[in-house]
Amino acid sequence: MKSINKKVGFTSLNISIVLLILLISLLARYLVSLNGYSGQSKPPMFGDYEAQRHWMEITTKLDVHQWYFNSTDNDLMYWGLDYPPLTAYLSWIFGKIGEVIEPKSMELFTSRGYETDSSKLFMRMTVIVSDLFIWLPSVWFFVITFYKQRNISQQISAFLFISLQPGLLLIDHGHFQYNGISLGLALFAITFIIRDQHLWASFFFVLSLNYKQMSLYYSPAFFFYLLLSNLELGSFSKLGRSIFEISKIGIVVVFTFILCWIPFLSIEQASQVLFRLFPFARGLYEDKVANFWCFISVIINMKNLFTTDQLIKICLILTLVSMLPLVYGINRIPKNKFIFIYSLINSSFSFFLFSFQVHEKTILLVSLPISLLILHHPNTIWWFILVSTFSMFPLLFKDGLVIPYFAIMILYIVIGYQFKNSITRSNNQFKHQNSQENLLELSKKSNYLNYWFYLNIIGMVVCHFLYQFAPQPPQLPSLWLLLVCNFSFIHFIFILFYFIKEMTTFSSIKFKSN
Repeated sequence: MKSINKKVGFTSLNISIVLLILLISLLARYLVSLNGYSGQSKPPMFGDYEAQRHWMEITTKLDVHQWYFNSTDNDLMYWGLDYPPLTAYLSWIFGKIGEVIEPKSMELFTSRGYETDSSKLFMRMTVIVSDLFIWLPSVWFFVITFYKQRNISQQISAFLFISLQPGLLLIDHGHFQYNGISLGLALFAITFIIRDQHLWASFFFVLSLNYKQMSLYYSPAFFFYLLLSNLELGSFSKLGRSIFEISKIGIVVVFTFILCWIPFLSIEQASQVLFRLFPFARGLYEDKVANFWCFISVIINMKNLFTTDQLIKICLILTLVSMLPLVYGINRIPKNKFIFIYSLINSSFSFFLFSFQVHEKTILLVSLPISLLILHHPNTIWWFILVSTFSMFPLLFKDGLVIPYFAIMILYIVIGYQFKNSITRSNNQFKHQNSQENLLELSKKSNYLNYWFYLNIIGMVVCHFLYQFAPQPPQLPSLWLLLVCNFSFIHFIFILFYFIKEMTTFSSIKFKSN
């Protein structure tokens, strides 16, 4: 009886911990959602909040074959649907629920800019529920898989760090988007790769792609890892087995794509959907973004020197060249899970920094794979998440999210700083438990690193002050915006090189002791 009670007590404790974590996660989201959002009360176009509501309106009121086409009932110039089919299907589901709860919020034409308190609560809840069913389970699934050798305290810490990233909280629950869905589906795929379940990984990655096309940022890493992990050329039997395994993956990919695109498989429908998904006419980047092209625009205006077609080719070449390290890394150690995550970092960073038509919010696609290694690279990852959130400050400032931004950033700096120091000390003590000299040397390096952190945080404070309060020079109307972007870009490029170095010099022995 005593042993049974122990078991029951242990189970009850686990349930209590899970419920507490869930409560913290949901409370954080709810508190952010109480603030403003993109385009609030700003006619005629409003913002991303209205775009998501309008997609619910369009998908519930029009035939599926009209969703992506311009017509009298569907003006594509007013937030026309430009995400893949899974986004449209989910918009339809939420729209049908919205019709029941508040029919006026989904009326064709008359619901444009609809912003009653009850409709806003409904819209906010759709994002929270999406996180509850997709994003949060995907993070926990990853943590208990990748960090299964760690104790429960470290697993909980990793879960909270990954799931409560400031940038994702502010964009999804403040600005208003559903990035947690596409990132959650991608994270399920990543976790199945770690578990060597390649068919499930392929299935979930295709779902992620078909929810948001920006998941293409991860496609080179998935492609080369799956290919090189299943390719063996030693003999005819090995080659035959390789072809069979790769063919199975191909069948899953094709079948899943067909399943997602069933209403859009005609040439007319498919071509129109693709045209909507890749709007090259929008230009090299939207607004100002912390990538290479915005950085060099201070010196060279690429838009004046090259045509759009030429810029697309230049971006493609530079993006592909910057991804060569991931091919080398995966080829060097084909079936290593750390190498796979490093390759995801390389791939997503390459797209963000060098590709065509980049938005500041897409830094979230880089944040996902980087955050997954928090228990291995605490200093670098803590700092990256801080800078990546800072890089989106101009967008959040425009949305009226300054107060939640600073509240979350201060909490992240204070709590995250202690958290990353705790992980660093724990890792160092484990690796160097028999060497007091090494521990002292590491302590000195940690002090230098902390001074560097303090200096750069002061730099961020200065950037914030200038952006919010200092008048712009008339001849340089985007000076403070460029300052924020370029400050962030310099950090991003160094962090990219850091992870490329980690990937290309990776040693399994080193990480077995970590």
